[in-house]
Amino acid sequence: MGDETLERLKARHAAFWAMAEVDAPLLSVGRYQPLASRPPIPLADGTTATEGMRLTPDSIDPRRLVGIHAEPSTPFAGDFIHGVALYDLCWMEATTGCPLYWRAGQVWSEPGGWSAWDDLERLRVAPDNAWLARLLTLTRLLVERAQGHYPIVQPLLRGPIDIATAVLGDGPACLLMKDDPDRFRRLLEVCTDNFITVAQAWMAAAEVCHGGCCAYGIWASGTVLRTQADNAALLSPQDYHDFLKPFDERICAAFDYPFIHTHSGVLHIMADALLAEEPLRAVQVVLDYPAGPPLVDLLPLFRRLNKHKPLIITGGLTAEELELLRGTLSPRGLCLSVSLHD
Repeated sequence: MGDETLERLKARHAAFWAMAEVDAPLLSVGRYQPLASRPPIPLADGTTATEGMRLTPDSIDPRRLVGIHAEPSTPFAGDFIHGVALYDLCWMEATTGCPLYWRAGQVWSEPGGWSAWDDLERLRVAPDNAWLARLLTLTRLLVERAQGHYPIVQPLLRGPIDIATAVLGDGPACLLMKDDPDRFRRLLEVCTDNFITVAQAWMAAAEVCHGGCCAYGIWASGTVLRTQADNAALLSPQDYHDFLKPFDERICAAFDYPFIHTHSGVLHIMADALLAEEPLRAVQVVLDYPAGPPLVDLLPLFRRLNKHKPLIITGGLTAEELELLRGTLSPRGLCLSVSLHD
């Protein structure tokens, strides 16, 4: 039964990536829950993180983090394959040199005192980077525990614009883009190189599962990569096209099944550029409930994306809005992994 289900899901997922004709989208419907604080993470010395504490590589023992990753209770759920995603420890920010802190039940990064005029080469992730070593060790420990029964899923890795603004701060990064565009591109280039370095190292440690890789419960026969550009919210559509699109394309070209995570409130800035990105295989959009644009206003953009690229829609909506999506969009290359609110 398990093998039959796995092969059926792999065929469904291959059809999603190929945008083949299907009768229904990939679908998961749950109940909406606001983002909650996490329990303090366990530290290497046997204590747990306290409010305002700075986290360093020496304070993190990957062996103590394994236990906070709950194993799947079932291998499959509906149209999706269950896996274990690594804890969001702001891995990209940390490997690039940003200090990390435990605040309000989450790990946060802050600018590390870098100036736009400092030596950008110092930001590069070296092979002996201590944070990268922690990430890879934790990944290997989780792979060992899984014993091939379920996939280990890529942690949240923030994209070039997100890392550039994490390093400098939002305001200084925007000023650099306008005052010295060439240097801003150089910063984005270093951030892009770091992203590819970390992602490829992580994938080598994570190994394949079920003959491929998974993200959002969707399987593919090659490397699946999730990038993002949340801080595209700071840019105009032209800025995104001129500055970020080339670096997003570089990232996408380095992997077999790359997709980009974005938000409904930012999608209008990125949509034209995303449609033109040849190596980009899919687009994932979070519905920003309750602060995002009304779903009905998003439908024209969703239709355009749905016509040309696989589209993953996640986040909170009403039952009526879910039916609106299902009635408006083609099931070809469509995944709806949503949660219902009243």
